[in-house]
Amino acid sequence: MKKNILILYILVIAGVLSACEPRIDFDEGQWGDTAFITNVNIFTLQADEHELQEYYENEELTPARRRLIISTGNAVIEDENFTATVTVPAAADLSRAGIIINHQSMRVEPVGLSPVAGIITDLSDREFIYKLVSADGTTHDWVIRIVEGQ
Repeated sequence: MKKNILILYILVIAGVLSACEPRIDFDEGQWGDTAFITNVNIFTLQADEHELQEYYENEELTPARRRLIISTGNAVIEDENFTATVTVPAAADLSRAGIIINHQSMRVEPVGLSPVAGIITDLSDREFIYKLVSADGTTHDWVIRIVEGQ
């Protein structure tokens, strides 16, 4: 009986060890150069108050903040020159705004003094450089320009 249990344990341990072979990761680098921007938006935060009825019976309002897109339309993307031009209204306050970059790459890195995307900061300079890195290692430095519209 003890011999059968010992054989069973050995088979279980062998099965577990054979199941722990190295996994094969999907190689996204096979798709080549994907360091391209598809769209850029400029946003700011808008203060708002929401009613949380499920928590309060006295209709108490709680403060909240949400992203408000202030750019108009889609950005003009020039893949050949690696530039993206986004339009904002002339009255837009860029001293407390952020950039949203829609892309196909694996990573986006700010270059120099460019702000981190998605974070509220001062965008008054209106021209920023971001390095996009694709899975195959290809990189492109993209220039994002903010221009005033009507």
